[in-house]
Amino acid sequence: MEPTKRPEACPNGSGRVVIELYSGMVYPDRCRSSQCDYCLPLNARRRCLAITLAGPQRMIRLSLLAGELDESPCKTALTRVGLIRRNLKRIGREPGEWSFTIEKNPKGTGYHAHCLQRGPSIPQAELQESCVRAGAGFPHINSIKRAGMWTSRYGLKGFGADGYGLKTFRSNGDPREALRINGGRLEHHSRKFFSLDGEPLRVRDMERAAIAEMNGAKRVAYIGCSRDRAAEIVADQRLRHALIGDVNRRTITGQRCMVAEPKQNT
Repeated sequence: MEPTKRPEACPNGSGRVVIELYSGMVYPDRCRSSQCDYCLPLNARRRCLAITLAGPQRMIRLSLLAGELDESPCKTALTRVGLIRRNLKRIGREPGEWSFTIEKNPKGTGYHAHCLQRGPSIPQAELQESCVRAGAGFPHINSIKRAGMWTSRYGLKGFGADGYGLKTFRSNGDPREALRINGGRLEHHSRKFFSLDGEPLRVRDMERAAIAEMNGAKRVAYIGCSRDRAAEIVADQRLRHALIGDVNRRTITGQRCMVAEPKQNT
């Protein structure tokens, strides 16, 4: 099966644009839905950044999470991953926080998962015992020595998250198929995987924090508007300055709300 060809622009962008107010750069707006072939790899890139910010310490490959004839491989894989984590806890081993993506074996012999883990080290023998008891295959666990975007792409390469700008897909990746295999999700994670300074965050908030971290000292401020108004805004320095102030105020307010928001059990 040929990988899904990515369109050159979001077909659902509704004619609006996004302006970066400091530089005056104008970008086509997008629908941001993972059901969109244009937006899906961009969403994967945002998730990669969030995973990187979460600081995973180890890579785990979980094999034989579902068979090749399984009609619900995602459901089966999630059940087995849950059993693996439960088995580890039963032998007194804390599994830590996990983020993982389910993939089809290259030879079509079943399904495996690429998992990123943060937390206490898990001995290979104990992880293997827990996997076998859950009906899965033999795992492999390795410490992460090369941190950053490369690490987070380990689990999301099927979505086209193989290049920093995500301009092309991997030759063996089909993001639409990857989404189907994972039950419509980019990845699966334990409840506290996306945490910042020890505080669990919602995935979207973690993505925003990761983008801000990536930008560092570079000042950015984005607004959406109709295509007809873009030229007027870009040309008017005074208006852009006023809009920058408004965006920055709303950003600070949002950050305060995020910090003050009570914890929710999910």
